[in-house]
Amino acid sequence: MNLEKGVSIYLIVIIISTLLAVSLNLANLIIGGTKIIVHSADSVKAFYAADSGVEAALYQAFVGHSCSTPVSGNVSGDSKYTYSVDISYTGASCEETGTSMISIGTYKPDGTNASSTRRISIGY
Repeated sequence: MNLEKGVSIYLIVIIISTLLAVSLNLANLIIGGTKIIVHSADSVKAFYAADSGVEAALYQAFVGHSCSTPVSGNVSGDSKYTYSVDISYTGASCEETGTSMISIGTYKPDGTNASSTRRISIGY
């Protein structure tokens, strides 16, 4: 009779341990997936900052008729979104063919040391 009670407690401990292990693994997967989603969103924001840098450099080249490099700034005055564009050209001006631009966009959220950086290269 006492032997049966000992087996019951042993089985309960095994079942609770298994449920705890499954729950912890599930929580770990959910937290890991959430981190991936957040970093993906930051990466997209950095890409759009780099794209804004390309647009600013093209505007400077074709409207402002200036080929000064680097072109740098932030997006809509928000310091979390920054870009820097290097322009190189083989002709007399950056308005001619043979021009390439490399834009590096960075997104750095407030309150963190982490940042996401993306690069876009164009040529014409």
